[in-house]
Amino acid sequence: MRREVQDILIAVFALTMAFSISIFSHYSFRLSPSQVLYYLALSLAAVCLAFLAHELAHRQIARRYGGHAEFRIWPMGLLSGLIFSFLGFVIAAPGAVYIEGVFGQGRVGKTALAGPMTNLVLGTVFLAAGISLSATIWAFPMGYLSQINLYLGVFNMIPVPPLDGQKVMSWNIRSYIVIMVSMVFMAVISFVIFG
Repeated sequence: MRREVQDILIAVFALTMAFSISIFSHYSFRLSPSQVLYYLALSLAAVCLAFLAHELAHRQIARRYGGHAEFRIWPMGLLSGLIFSFLGFVIAAPGAVYIEGVFGQGRVGKTALAGPMTNLVLGTVFLAAGISLSATIWAFPMGYLSQINLYLGVFNMIPVPPLDGQKVMSWNIRSYIVIMVSMVFMAVISFVIFG
């Protein structure tokens, strides 16, 4: 348990820095101290409400099926995320929930789908909030939270091992297509509206 908490904290910190650096690079690293703090706080919120929610959803469903599930960092993923963030692009793979004791293609597929589905729901909720708050200062943060959730959902649904998409597609290709198309559609709307 202690190691899992430590790994989660390291992953959240690294991913928060990666998303922040990605934003900073968009502005050529020319931001005031208050802007830096604002984007750090926004990135932390996005990581907790997208990445962390995604991983904990996997963990919860796996444990509901009687499996053992723990989050572990992936050092190469952490490093890649930070390096690419300087180019304005984040590879969000600092670690994953490792699962044992969940058997059957259906249960494995549903456990894999739990993370992206969480991102789809949250991304859609934040998109709706951003649209309804379009005339306020809350529109941008809501739009950003929507985009990060939908980006992580789409990224994880790529059907390549060890990503979730491969397990979902192996279980039920129809569900895979419906969820992936829905996420891409919502992501396009979010990026068109909020830039």
